[in-house]
Amino acid sequence: MIYPPLKLLNDVTLKHLEIEQDILLAQNINRAMELLTRAIREAGYRISQTSINKNDIQIKQDGLFKGSAAIALMQDLPKHLAYDCMGNVFSKERTRQQKTYQHFYLERSRKDPQSASLICQSLDRKGHLHQAELLNQVQYLRIHWVNPQAINTTILSPKGPTGLIKIILGVISTSKTTKVNKLIEQVRWVAPRHI
Repeated sequence: MIYPPLKLLNDVTLKHLEIEQDILLAQNINRAMELLTRAIREAGYRISQTSINKNDIQIKQDGLFKGSAAIALMQDLPKHLAYDCMGNVFSKERTRQQKTYQHFYLERSRKDPQSASLICQSLDRKGHLHQAELLNQVQYLRIHWVNPQAINTTILSPKGPTGLIKIILGVISTSKTTKVNKLIEQVRWVAPRHI
């Protein structure tokens, strides 16, 4: 008579833990996407509007993990308070040739070779690259220029800037109780302000 209530309590506790893990994963995905979209929005900022550099946003396809995309972003040191993807304030020391630098890409996970980690690189106070893991269990990262005037936003034009960037991030969530993998995909469109 005691066993069924204990089993029910165990099942409810496991389900509660699974829901909490899903909520935490969703928050981490949102945070990583916010960092990426913020960096894209600010990329290309120039102190002097007469200078134009088309290389401030570089999207590379066929990356290190399953052909995933990578994006490198540069901008002049902003006059206002701004942060890199690791929460460091942009300063003169954190530049190369008076430009800030951020790079987002996937790197194969050391714990699980079937997934990757979303990595962000930035410059430290000596101008050297340093990196941080933003998100684990990532399956793919796709980044493309899209035509903002197109009715169908699936039409990609990866060759050059068009004013709108589409980001797709796929992350695996594994249920502890059922051992079933669930793919969570998040899509965002972002327009760089300064290109």
